[in-house]
Amino acid sequence: MAKSKKKNDRIKLVLQRMIEDEDVQGQFRTGATRLHEAWQRASSKRPSRAVEDKKVYEKVREGATSLTKAIRSAGRPPEPPPRRGLKLALVVATAGGAAYAVKKLQSNGSVS
Repeated sequence: MAKSKKKNDRIKLVLQRMIEDEDVQGQFRTGATRLHEAWQRASSKRPSRAVEDKKVYEKVREGATSLTKAIRSAGRPPEPPPRRGLKLALVVATAGGAAYAVKKLQSNGSVS
């Protein structure tokens, strides 16, 4: 029972990522487009020629790679956004504290 529930939760997470994440959608779109292009090119040739066609092979490879990336990234939890503001706030606070300390020392006459 618990294993089934975990699996259902995992499937829900993957489906939610597929619906909401633009990067995953882009990978699926690219993969589908490349496979469609390969199909169009291969269907216009005889089967023996289509198998040997390097452009068909390249399109199939690109499509498969893109779909693989999409499936793998849909299964992972989303990456947290970078916390750039924290470092900036720390630097500003340190600089402000240092400036305040220098000003206080100068007003007391300790530093010439």
